Amino acid sequence: MKTLTLDDGRELAYEEFGDPAGRPVVFHHGTGDSRLARHPDESLTADAGVRLLTVDRPGVGASTRLPDRSLLDWPADLERLADELGLETFAVAGWSGGGPHALASAHALGDRVSRAVLASPLAPFDRPGTRDLVENSDLRMIWRLSHAKWIAGAAARVEGRQALRDLHKFVESIADDAPADKDVLCDPGLEPMFEEEMGEALSQHGAGVLDDMWAFLDWGFAPEDVAQPVSLFYGDADQILAPQMYRELAERLPQCEVSSWPGGGHYALFHHWPELLAAPA
Repeated sequence: MKTLTLDDGRELAYEEFGDPAGRPVVFHHGTGDSRLARHPDESLTADAGVRLLTVDRPGVGASTRLPDRSLLDWPADLERLADELGLETFAVAGWSGGGPHALASAHALGDRVSRAVLASPLAPFDRPGTRDLVENSDLRMIWRLSHAKWIAGAAARVEGRQALRDLHKFVESIADDAPADKDVLCDPGLEPMFEEEMGEALSQHGAGVLDDMWAFLDWGFAPEDVAQPVSLFYGDADQILAPQMYRELAERLPQCEVSSWPGGGHYALFHHWPELLAAPA
């Protein structure tokens, strides 16, 4: 793990994988995940010619929390990291709840971000019916508690402690709730990574996870504001977010190419990792 001290004193934790001389791509982890979410076979990333940067968002893993953060608070942290690493331009990738953060970075940082790659991304709730496309009951319940965030926080702490006691069982429970993802989550080559990265995500009792959830309620910008080319991938059997959400988001992005993974679920990107990394080329 590497850390960067930001101007306000917060710590930002990140990792680097793949080819150190490759094309820089910042991968934004999902909500409930951490900087350790990536394909554990690093040769796949190196062979793609990618220098992969993964970063804990505030309140996740080893990054200091920023209470009441918005999506548009994130690009400043990312830009500071890019400055530190000497990256003039870079691509952004985002999976699930990382998708809105990747798009916020593209929108706010302009020409510094060359393109965006999205996998199973959450869409904004600024149009009627979009929230109904959230299939997962736990996610729907959290957003229903947005008027009583302390209740959500207390529940998250309890559930987080339970998950940390048996991370293997926790990953299995996600697979049971979303059978289309069972082949990925229970893949012997991937399952230990999920245990590790999800455990890291809960190290601050889920504070950063909930901060993500509240930030999604008002993006502060529209998909139509993203000028960069976007590649969007999704599994057409997703049982966490309905595939219709991805198709509607793609229609709103000015320059977007869409690809579906037949039979794939929400975690399908980990079985299509080289394809995802080839998109920013």
